[in-house]
Amino acid sequence: MKRCTKMYENKYKNIQSTGLKDLTNFLNLIADLDEPLELFAIGGTAMVLKGIKESTKDIDFLTTEKYDKIKKLFELAGLKEESKDKICNIWRLNNNDANIRIDLFYDGSILGTSFPNDWKELSEKISEIGKIKLYILNWYDLIITKIARSETRDIEDIIAIIKSQKLDFIFLKERYYSIAETAIISDFDYKFKHLEREFGERK
Repeated sequence: MKRCTKMYENKYKNIQSTGLKDLTNFLNLIADLDEPLELFAIGGTAMVLKGIKESTKDIDFLTTEKYDKIKKLFELAGLKEESKDKICNIWRLNNNDANIRIDLFYDGSILGTSFPNDWKELSEKISEIGKIKLYILNWYDLIITKIARSETRDIEDIIAIIKSQKLDFIFLKERYYSIAETAIISDFDYKFKHLEREFGERK
């Protein structure tokens, strides 16, 4: 857990920015395999797909599929597996001059944070690409994963999401504390209070 979590601290996972075109190319590559697949975009990936930001250094998806199926599909598509860890399953895609890192998460859980049973129901389906059903992880749970990390860029992203999607801050707070007390989130109370202060100052 600590090893994987550290990958998210104070550095980006891709040197180059990844925009909508790169994300679309990756999704089309997987869709060409003509296999049913559900992918839930999280983090900066979700923000790019929804037009909240133009690019991201992080390419992350949560999936309802099993690891064995993902491994088979990604290898057929030419991706290379960097870490088999189910907590943070890392793949690399060589795309022209770019070496793009893609992280996969499983079982309704991201880095030790397990979501309530309604996480999928609250998520938004945005498109179908071949047999891929593409969703945005519901914004509340997506934000909770960013609070868990709480880097400066995460706080900026959270505030941008809350404002653009007109989210209910009280509902976010209630959902966060219902999850955080049993999740592996260090200093969970301090992190939310820090977000509250930052959000309050920018209303």
